[in-house]
This record gives sequence, structure tokens and C-alpha cells, in this order.
Amino acid sequence: MKKFLLVVLIVCFYNLSSSQEDFPIDNTIGTNEVSKIDKVFPTIIVYNLPTTSVLRMGEMKLYLAHRMGTLGTGVEGSFGLYQANSRFGADFGILKNITIGIGTTSQQKLYDGCLKYQFTKQSNKIPFESAVYMSVNFSNNKLTVPNEQQFLWQRVAYYNQIMFSRQINNMAIQLFFSHVHKNMVLTKKDKNDIFAIGTIFNIKLNQKLYFATEYIYLPKNFVISTDVQTHLISTGIQLKTGPRHVFQIFLSNSVGILPHTVVTETTTSFVPKNIRISFNIPTTFNLF
Repeated sequence: MKKFLLVVLIVCFYNLSSSQEDFPIDNTIGTNEVSKIDKVFPTIIVYNLPTTSVLRMGEMKLYLAHRMGTLGTGVEGSFGLYQANSRFGADFGILKNITIGIGTTSQQKLYDGCLKYQFTKQSNKIPFESAVYMSVNFSNNKLTVPNEQQFLWQRVAYYNQIMFSRQINNMAIQLFFSHVHKNMVLTKKDKNDIFAIGTIFNIKLNQKLYFATEYIYLPKNFVISTDVQTHLISTGIQLKTGPRHVFQIFLSNSVGILPHTVVTETTTSFVPKNIRISFNIPTTFNLF
């Protein structure tokens, strides 16, 4: 009996000492150490728009993005399967807080290059993460304007975005401000400079599954000649299929993939017949 009680006491003491390791211990109290969050978002892009996250120095990420046609095409159009817009791109982490990227998109035969600079990382000293994103895009298609002679600079557009994000438990929130500049627009009433605002929500459901939604609000009177939407929505899931692979599948009312086309050229509202099934397949490698 005494031996049994001794064994029980030893087991109870072991379980108690082991369970104490499950409680987080803040070692930064009373010190000047900075505890940073590694990544507020699991990917550098949520569906269509960049996040404040950047690649680590020496990492390369390959992106394959695909946007199907609208579900309203019905059975004859295989619910959008026969109409598609695709992009292939690559991003590189050249420094610990700088990521650059290049890519090409089938829609309008677009070519793009981008740069993202991360200003701050969320920590016990700084309550949010911040970054700026800049891209230049040009189309290989000729514009539908009556000019006989067209120059490359006329088909160039710029996209700029400043963003702030914060992780709260299993949820990440981002607020961003966007600016699009087009060297040439369709009519004199259209603005060359277009501004928009938006937000991104990302909720971690478990170790492999995330639910994310991005929303953009485009004020009226920037684009007059085209019936563009003021509310742009993409929502879906992100599935972590490996340590460096996050598959994204979502529903969107935008056929565009590059941010400047998503913001300024979305003409369908987010209703069932206009929704497009879309996905991104990012893969990350270590270059050095």
C-alpha cells in the first residue's frame, strides 16, 4: 500500500511539473528584449491583394493564379470553366524586409514588376505590422482608342498600397489604402489617379486551415466610362498543404488578378450568377 501511494505521488508530481510547461511564460517582463511575431499572415498575398508579410531573405515563391468565368454561364459554359484568366509570377526575398516580384497575366497580356518594403513587425513594443507595396504594369495589347500611333507609356499603369495589420489571437486584420495611376484612360471624364480603401480578415481555424476575406471599396466618380463596382469581395479558404505551401481557393466577383485591374476594372457585383471560382497555388523554395 505504501509503495502504491509513493508511486501515485511521484506520478502526480510529474504531471504537475509537466503541465506547468503548457502555461506561457513572459520572459520579457522587466527586460528590454523585443518579442516579434514571425508572420501576421501566412502568405504574402491573400487572393488578389498583398499583405504586410514578406519573404525571408533567400526565399523564392512561385505563384500560379487562375480565375474562372462566372457561374452564370451555366451548364453550357461549364459554370465558367471555359473562360479563364491566369497569371504566373515569381517573388524573391532579397533582404529580410524587402520582397520583389515579376509576373505575366493572360488578361490584356499584362506584364508586371513589384516591390514590397516592410517598415515594422508586430511585437511587444510595436502593436502592428506595416508595409508599402508598389508595382508597375504594362499591357502588350493595343488600346481601343482612335489614335493611329500608340506608345508603350500609354499602356503603363502603377499601383501603390500602404497597409497596416495586426494579429489578435487566431485572427489577423489588415487595413490598406490603394492608389492606381493610369497613364491613359478611355475618356476625359475618367480620372488618371484612382483611390480605394479596403480590409482583409484572416482567421486560423486549425493548424492547416484558414478562412480569409478581402474587401475593397472604390468610391464613385473615378471611373465614369465603365460601369465598375464599388464593392469588391473575395472570400474563401487557405489550406496549408506543407511547411511552405498554402493553397488558396475562393469566390470572387473580379476577373482581374493584378491589384490595379481588380480595383478599377471589376464590372460585376457579388451575386451568385456573377461569382467566379478562383484559386492560387504558391510554392516557396530556398535559393540561399
